Amino acid sequence: MYKLIIGNVRITVSDDKIGREQAAAAARQAIGAAQSQGKIISHIAINAGETGLEVKPTEKIGHRVTRKTIKHSMLDGMHYAINEKLYPSSNYTNKDSWFDSDTGQEWRGSEVENTRDDLLAKFEAWMKTI
Repeated sequence: MYKLIIGNVRITVSDDKIGREQAAAAARQAIGAAQSQGKIISHIAINAGETGLEVKPTEKIGHRVTRKTIKHSMLDGMHYAINEKLYPSSNYTNKDSWFDSDTGQEWRGSEVENTRDDLLAKFEAWMKTI
């Protein structure tokens, strides 16, 4: 048994009798077939079968599979930053108040929560238009 890596795809060849060139060619063919169908492969298992090579690709699943454009990546970064600013995850921040460091003003209570929710909803609606 040996392993190969082609790009981001890990290949496990369970039979040492299968040559590296033959295994790599079979893996590249499986990767190409998956890409033509819009799939992303994370792992390929290659075994020696009765009629030749048995190639078993494993498709990558989950939210990290989706490919983004640079615009969507930047928008996701902005969304994360806005969420962190409006709803800080730090244990030492007061969740029901807002302090403006430029003017020294401070707000508390439901007004802060309502404004946060409104701004986030408007940003999310704007993101969908792009």
